[in-house]
Amino acid sequence: MVESVGSNMDQLRANETAREARGTVEAEISALRSEVASIRSMLSQAGAQTLDKVTQGAERAADYVQEEALSVAGAIREHPATATTLMTLIGGIGFAIGYLVASAQADQKQAWYRRYY
Repeated sequence: MVESVGSNMDQLRANETAREARGTVEAEISALRSEVASIRSMLSQAGAQTLDKVTQGAERAADYVQEEALSVAGAIREHPATATTLMTLIGGIGFAIGYLVASAQADQKQAWYRRYY
């Protein structure tokens, strides 16, 4: 009988130790959950701030491009002959460069039917 009382006491101590361990683990899990929630909140705020910065930068760039396009359009309206001459000159230079590149490559290529004979 004395042995059964001692055995019961050991079992009660083991159960109490298990409850304490379970309580400690549950407390750590709840602390980890709160930390994860805090990290999610910080990431969400950082993402929102980054989006705001990108949006502001894109708006500034769009405004700048619009201002430059208006100034170019104004210059073309004031001097149409100069603009036409300039565009024709740029087109002619582009055509000449394209022609030279194509003719240089044509000398290097063989006809497709000569490759196999």
